[in-house]
Amino acid sequence: MPLQPHLKRIIEDREFLNREEAASLMRQLLTGDLNEVQLAALLSAFSMRGEDPAEIAGFVDVMRAAATVVPLEPAERAVLVDTCGTGADLSGTFNISTAAALVAAAAGATLAKHGNRAVTSQCGSADVLEALGIPVSLSPAEGAAALRQHRFAFFHAPALHPAMKTVMPVRRTLGIRTIFHLVGPLSNPAGARAQVMGVYAPHLVSRAAEAMVLLGTRHAFVVHGETGSSPNGSRRSSLGEAFSRGEAFSRGLDELSISGPSQIAEVRAETITLSTIAPEDLGLQRAPIDTLQGGNAATNAAILTAVFSGEKSSRRDVVLLNAAAVLVTAELAPDLPAGLQLAAETIDRGAVTELVAALRRNP
Repeated sequence: MPLQPHLKRIIEDREFLNREEAASLMRQLLTGDLNEVQLAALLSAFSMRGEDPAEIAGFVDVMRAAATVVPLEPAERAVLVDTCGTGADLSGTFNISTAAALVAAAAGATLAKHGNRAVTSQCGSADVLEALGIPVSLSPAEGAAALRQHRFAFFHAPALHPAMKTVMPVRRTLGIRTIFHLVGPLSNPAGARAQVMGVYAPHLVSRAAEAMVLLGTRHAFVVHGETGSSPNGSRRSSLGEAFSRGEAFSRGLDELSISGPSQIAEVRAETITLSTIAPEDLGLQRAPIDTLQGGNAATNAAILTAVFSGEKSSRRDVVLLNAAAVLVTAELAPDLPAGLQLAAETIDRGAVTELVAALRRNP
């Protein structure tokens, strides 16, 4: 189908595509049939109008089908968890979700960590893992072996989604958030069906959760953490108003936050539960976002090493909180308080440091 009718529907009529239409369009994008102007217009159109859950799911269907297969048995895929988020929150924090993934793996979860090098930050998940000495260029077979031996493997998105090479140059040139910020984290090449997915804006919490339901997600948290005040200086009065208005805060995290409340959508099969939680609700001390700032790969690797070595700090607290969510989705903890306790015990007995050392020696 020519692109122009899609653009007319999205831009002029502000209509949404159904899942099958979105999948058809995604196949067209990945074949390279569209020139850069057409592709840029389409991605901009989605961003200006907003992405519908069915459109996200249709794009993900095609992304998953086009991904390089990781050789795992169905029973092995069934227990996988991912912590890939959207990125693009521009917060400047260290690699919280990567740290949480390593803590959860050391606690007994099986983490198929999907990610990339830095795009909108100084240091992406691949960069910090590489600085820790953990291999980030594993073949699919090597990744499967690492999951079996260590319960942790990193899957580099560009290597396992080769079809995306036709889209990436335009994404980089545009330099804006696009539908692929949502599609990428939902397209784990190892087939993880449980996930903690941070999103860069509050209105995306319910939107991503609805897409997860369509995609058959087993158990997940979609989260957005607040760290400041809204643009007019006032706080939102209720979670319901926040979701209905799609209001963006001036500063936010695609993580669970200890600098303010976090909006959460918990997905269990076809059920979505919306809530909000403050750090104090879990016995954590609120800390300024400045205390969580990161830097380049070497700086962030040093931060993770300190946390894993038992450093008591706000950085430890935010890692514990996000690891707790991973442990709940992995069915290793019944709730966030229990997950916090298990994550803390895992760090304090040296299990995360041991895991990092093992991954360095024998990827």
